Amino acid sequence: MSRRTAFLSIFAAAAIACAITAAAFLTIPGEDSGNELQAAGVIRSDTAELSFSAPNPSTPLLPPVTFAELSRSSVDWATVYARVVPSLVTVVADDGTGSGFFVTRDGHVITNLHVVSDAEQIHVYPQDGNGIEATLLASDAGNDLALLEIDPEGITVSVPMFGGLDDLRIGDPVGALGAPFNLPNTLTVGIISALDRTRPSGTGTWEPLRAMIQTDAALNPGNSGGMLIDERGRVVGIPTQIESPERVSSGIGFAVSIDAMLRSLPTLLQGEDVERSYLGVSLPQAGERLEILDVVCGSAADGANLRVGDVLLQVNGEPAGTFAELLEALSDITPGDEITITVQRGFRRLTLDTTAKAWPTAPPTLGCG
Repeated sequence: MSRRTAFLSIFAAAAIACAITAAAFLTIPGEDSGNELQAAGVIRSDTAELSFSAPNPSTPLLPPVTFAELSRSSVDWATVYARVVPSLVTVVADDGTGSGFFVTRDGHVITNLHVVSDAEQIHVYPQDGNGIEATLLASDAGNDLALLEIDPEGITVSVPMFGGLDDLRIGDPVGALGAPFNLPNTLTVGIISALDRTRPSGTGTWEPLRAMIQTDAALNPGNSGGMLIDERGRVVGIPTQIESPERVSSGIGFAVSIDAMLRSLPTLLQGEDVERSYLGVSLPQAGERLEILDVVCGSAADGANLRVGDVLLQVNGEPAGTFAELLEALSDITPGDEITITVQRGFRRLTLDTTAKAWPTAPPTLGCG
């Protein structure tokens, strides 16, 4: 069994409806984009000829002795850029252009799934500007991630350093590297505006994007799948969405955390899609008990005959009385696994059997508890 992460479903119909209408993605569209994508808020525009520019200025850049010398109060973005940009690539698919970066030295590139989904041909443009045909190896729809594979022969592959959510603070400086409006090797800078945002993924699954990083660094069509980097040049996120009715930067952008990518990467490198199961219940966002407020029809919870008012206690014998415990108990469960759920129902303690289900691709129906 692949190591895959599992999450519970926390559905509130009104909140989901609002979130879905707010999502806008950062792919530069091609000419064949359909009305369905436009209506969903996906950003698409022309796949015009890429305007490449040299990633480094003519004057050589001298890095500091150690990157620890870079302070949070004064960032040498020229030096940071020179260190990170060799890892950046531009991704061109049938119906859009986005960005990506190398994650292994043998030619694996990460990008957003919405950049390459349903594409018949994908090309990756590394720093020499020459396109290389790429294969979609595997995907993680819940995190809007796709792993591409190219033949690295004849090119220089540079893998960036990775940071993590534990190192980030609201107000920390960050930079975004990508190809907005078909302009590869573009750097924009800003700060971390917020952490732990939840957004709809918009990639054929109702699983939300969790623990996203919000930034005011300018993100525009073509930034999707690129790099959000900290002041030391470590990748901390993958730009994915913006909040904008005009589909251009409004200073509200969102990136999938590098933590999410690193959790999925071992499975993706095996050529397997990442699938997470979900419980299918609505739970209170505050309080000491996980008391079920509603049940999604056809979910694992529905299969176990969970009811409104049941209090979650255990999953597969592991404690699940808090959100942290519940996520930990679900962490090794994949769709199709047989699971047991222990609840308190009035004065009775019940252990119920069910089968783990994948996240739905159609709007879920509540009211089955």
